[in-house]
Amino acid sequence: MKTKILVIALFFGTYMTMFGQICYDYASKKYIQEVRKNSENSPTDGRISLRLAGNGSFVTILLGFIPEGTIHFDDGYDGPFINDGAAVEFYSFLGAMRLSIQALPELTNANVQVPLGYELTSDGLYTISIDAEFLSTDFDIILEDTYQSTFTDLRQTSYTFSGITGETHDRFFLNLDYRSALHTVDSENTSKDILAYFHDDQLKLYTQRNDIAKVSLYSITGTQILSTNFSNEILTKNVARGIYIIQYTTISGVQIVQKIAK
Repeated sequence: MKTKILVIALFFGTYMTMFGQICYDYASKKYIQEVRKNSENSPTDGRISLRLAGNGSFVTILLGFIPEGTIHFDDGYDGPFINDGAAVEFYSFLGAMRLSIQALPELTNANVQVPLGYELTSDGLYTISIDAEFLSTDFDIILEDTYQSTFTDLRQTSYTFSGITGETHDRFFLNLDYRSALHTVDSENTSKDILAYFHDDQLKLYTQRNDIAKVSLYSITGTQILSTNFSNEILTKNVARGIYIIQYTTISGVQIVQKIAK
């Protein structure tokens, strides 16, 4: 029992460390302050906080992929959304329940998707970004906008969109995509000597190397879109906007991995 109480306090104490203002009834403010003062953050301890900001207001939510988390409501870990009426509301979903803090199972070698929702009191431009994160780099953090059919790597850039007054519960999903599809034994860590970009329906490649034999294009989830012999211009019809992975294979079999946005 003492162990569970300590884990709860650490989980919520870290939340206080990040945001400094939210206090729940799970532990006293004094105890949270002591935990905050004495605890340290691990670079991969399974937490990520997201921020939605716009029109002079912002709100943050916390997701924790921890041993105590489940796909159900976890009493003592999950925090229901309680900020109705704010200028900007932002939350994750467990079924129809809105959450400000959500504990989920630890990350494994599988993709995870978390539905997100928001409510706005005025039209305008709003931005979703990572406020803080301590997730394994084996996972890409991808924000999916179903209205625009776009995928944004939040580690690389924030995402700005036009928001309208009212609730929106079917637009955004946070995808944590495991990179297993492109993990190879003989891979090079750098692709700085290859310039790649999309132009209309073509993937353009420029390099001084003369040993690249094959080019493969993958979605961020590891689905192969095309594979062809190397060329400076490769036709890529019906490739939507988003984040992609290019895998180059040299004549000797060495593989070079490069991330690219369209």
